[in-house]
Amino acid sequence: MTDAAELKLNIGCGTSGIKGWVNIDNSPSILLSRLPFGRRIFRTPDWPRDVRRADVRKRIPFPASSVSCIYSSHAFECLTYEESLAVARECCRVLRPGGVLRIVVPDLGIFVRDYLADAANAMASHRFISRLLLTPTFSDMVHPGAHHKQMFDGRSLVHMLQEAGFTAPVVSTFGSSRIAEIAEIELESRRSESLYVEAMR
Repeated sequence: MTDAAELKLNIGCGTSGIKGWVNIDNSPSILLSRLPFGRRIFRTPDWPRDVRRADVRKRIPFPASSVSCIYSSHAFECLTYEESLAVARECCRVLRPGGVLRIVVPDLGIFVRDYLADAANAMASHRFISRLLLTPTFSDMVHPGAHHKQMFDGRSLVHMLQEAGFTAPVVSTFGSSRIAEIAEIELESRRSESLYVEAMR
C-alpha cells in the first residue's frame, strides 16, 4: 500500500524508531537525553536522533489528509479512554482517504484467560493484577508510558475506533496488515500478549 514517498507515522515509538517513518513519542527523557551529558546525569534511554517529541493528545502535528498510514504499539493503554479517543480522532483527521491505522495494545482477554487457567496458584489474583501495570511508579515521572491507565479487549478497541469516526475497524493478527512494511515495525517479542486492530479512513 505504501511507498517511500508516502508519510508514515509511528506514534508512541519509544526507543524503537524505524527508518522511513516519522517516529513520535512524548517522553520528557527525549529532551533530557539531548542535553550535554544528559544521558549520563539523568540515566535516560538512548533515544534515536530521529525520534520527535510531540504530545499527540493535543494534536498530531500534520495537516488533514496528509498521512498514508499510522502505526502505534503499546501506547494507547497508557492514555485515559478520553485521551485515546482524542488521539484516534486526530489519526482519522490526518489520514488520507484509504489510509490505514493499526493499533497494538496489551490484550486484556489474554491476561484474563491466563488468570482463569492459573486456578491452582493461590496467588493468581496478585499475578494478574501486577501484569496489568495499573499502579504508577517513580519511573513515570521520566517515562510517562511506564504504567497503564486502561486496558482493551477486541470489542472495546473496535468500539473506540468507531466512536472516533472509523467505519469498519477489525481485529487483526500479528504481521497481517494492509501496511506493506509491517514486518519492519511489528515486534515479535510482544506477539504473545498483544491485540491487533486495524482500520481504514
